[in-house]
Amino acid sequence: MSPKKTMLINATDPEEIRVATLIDGVLFDFDVEFLHNEKIKGNIYKARVVRADTSLQAAFVHFGGQKNGFLPMGELPRDLSGDGRRGRIQDVLSRDQEILVQAVREELGSKGAMMTGQVSMAGRYLVITPGNPVNGISRKIESTEERRHFKQLIDTLEIPEDIGVIVRTASLGVTREDFQRDLDYLLDSYKEVLARYKHRQGPGLVWQEDDVVTRTLRDTFSSDVEEVQIDDLDTFHAAQSFFKRTMPQYLDVLKHYTGKKPLFSRHQLEEQIDRIYGRKVPLPSGGALVLDQTEALVAIDVNSGKTSGDGVEDMASKTNLEAAEEVARQLRLRDLAGLIAIDFIDMKRESHIRAVQDRLVECLKADKARMEVGKINRFGVLVMTRQRIRPSLQHVNHETCPTCTGTGKVKTMEALVLSVMRRVHGILAKGGIGEIRIKLAPSIAAAVLNQKRRELIVMEEQSEARILIQADWSMSYGEMAAEIERAEEAPVEKVAASKPPREKGSPEDATVVLGGDSPISFEKALGENTKDAKKEAFKYDRRDVQRAALDERERLRALFESAKPEDEESEEGGEESADSTDEPKGEGAKRKRRRRRRKGGADRAEGSTQTPGADASDLQDDSQPEPPTFSADMVASLLTPSPRPRIGAAPAPAAEPAPGKPRRTPRAKVAVTPEPAPVAEPEPVVAPAPEPALEKPLKKKAAPKAKPAAAKKPKAEAPIEDAPKPKATRVKKPKAE
Repeated sequence: MSPKKTMLINATDPEEIRVATLIDGVLFDFDVEFLHNEKIKGNIYKARVVRADTSLQAAFVHFGGQKNGFLPMGELPRDLSGDGRRGRIQDVLSRDQEILVQAVREELGSKGAMMTGQVSMAGRYLVITPGNPVNGISRKIESTEERRHFKQLIDTLEIPEDIGVIVRTASLGVTREDFQRDLDYLLDSYKEVLARYKHRQGPGLVWQEDDVVTRTLRDTFSSDVEEVQIDDLDTFHAAQSFFKRTMPQYLDVLKHYTGKKPLFSRHQLEEQIDRIYGRKVPLPSGGALVLDQTEALVAIDVNSGKTSGDGVEDMASKTNLEAAEEVARQLRLRDLAGLIAIDFIDMKRESHIRAVQDRLVECLKADKARMEVGKINRFGVLVMTRQRIRPSLQHVNHETCPTCTGTGKVKTMEALVLSVMRRVHGILAKGGIGEIRIKLAPSIAAAVLNQKRRELIVMEEQSEARILIQADWSMSYGEMAAEIERAEEAPVEKVAASKPPREKGSPEDATVVLGGDSPISFEKALGENTKDAKKEAFKYDRRDVQRAALDERERLRALFESAKPEDEESEEGGEESADSTDEPKGEGAKRKRRRRRRKGGADRAEGSTQTPGADASDLQDDSQPEPPTFSADMVASLLTPSPRPRIGAAPAPAAEPAPGKPRRTPRAKVAVTPEPAPVAEPEPVVAPAPEPALEKPLKKKAAPKAKPAAAKKPKAEAPIEDAPKPKATRVKKPKAE
């Protein structure tokens, strides 16, 4: 009893058309086509040459698709390349040249479609090859008598000289009239292709291959098919038109299915189709096949599972025979192509090995793809190759998993938590982070907060940054997103604190020392507001407080000088004139000591009865919060310069003070242009008197001279106490004079 063969066409869904072939209720062949992903194999295009690659000896052509097509040298039309082996691609094709091409392979991944310039058009019984006037017969027809019969039929057909004809496998039992009718249809179609190619402007589609329903009926329908059921009325009418044109004798086979239950569910096909997409396929005896499709090859492993037998050898042989049949079926259903490695269970007997190889070859005969099958080696592995007819089902209706990125495995929760902590630590190590927000899947975010809470607190304290862990449902498992907020910049005051180095010769280098205060510029001492002074004030902003205090002190001193008696002013003027002629560690220092000795002698002549204890009491009185009494000597002591490095000026001629009233030296004399002088080693600076004590100078204009002199005396005589010899000479000289 011959097996029952049935074809089922499901076209109720507008987005998808499925065609299945059953043999005794078992799925034998399956094809699916999506409207949004239509196939281009078999379509004819008008293309333009984009580039001719000399290293590959191939051309890249633009035919209107998303990617350029690949046209090898051997696929060029014979009128351009001769036999396809002579010449070079750059001599045959040029840039922007137009050419008629046909797609022979779909776009796959990053690879473009494979193109050929040798166009062929298939019908129900014949295939015409324009430009290649060579007739042939399908390899599937192996009988010598049948091949001789078809050759005689071809010779009787009216075929143009530049067109060849190939007889298809479905031509068995077909008459000459059927051949001629099919040939006329193909010739008319080719004339239409040439007309469209001539009138089309620019690259694009010229002739489209039939849809999946017509293509399946044309290529797979045979006389042993008992029934063709179609559940869509429009598709049923299209199939009727095709049968009337090509094989009207089989019109009764077509049937329109109108049942309430879906067509595929009625024949229990949905479960069989779902198994096609599975990685593991069960075998009848309890074993299983495991299929893994990689980029380079397809690996198929045969597992014994629960298979039982008389011994290990018998069990292995039984499982391998079942696996050989199922492998041939899965290759056909899934359309797996390329290099295929099958790992059978190890067998020792040569008879068992040959039986498995023969069973596999016999089952592969029903496949229309071209194949080369090897032998089982000593490792139990069989290697074979298969031609790709159409894209595999995984490429048609599957996409790469966004979670595992195609590997099929993901990290454990513990590994993901550690990975998140490492990445956060790496971000914080860069420094300058104010806040970082980590977005994770809810399950991973909860695990991080529960397991690594203490570590997060330590990281926040060490980096002085805030770490936020946020659960985001839009994030997939294992995905992490970080939003980084930089810390605020340092305040402007801190940045301005660092000043550039001063250049030599700047106005700040020329300074005047007044009463042991901080050095200021000549322009500042004279009260001149020049542009340079403004620039320096802006440049050295940290001295603003000192300069403000010095300005106030200068104002108070000017008030003191205006309130002095004439005799005190004369004495002060004499001292200032002497100071203007001072020289460091020379004659000026000697004159200064003589003046102090004279003043001391005058005090002794008046019968001064002061003691060292009196000096201490005066110092204690000065330290009291009560304001001291000011006199001319005290004001003069304030104006006496301390032993700081001074800018050398042109020395005035030294002269002894006249016995009469000396002429007062004006303060404007300080504005003499200074010249750089050798800087002496600085001595300790005497701290200036507190400013509140200087705010009350006008209440007492005159006071006894003894107290200020006594207050000043310890400061002037402090270095003399260490050297007793100069003290003795100071007492003798006034008596000699």
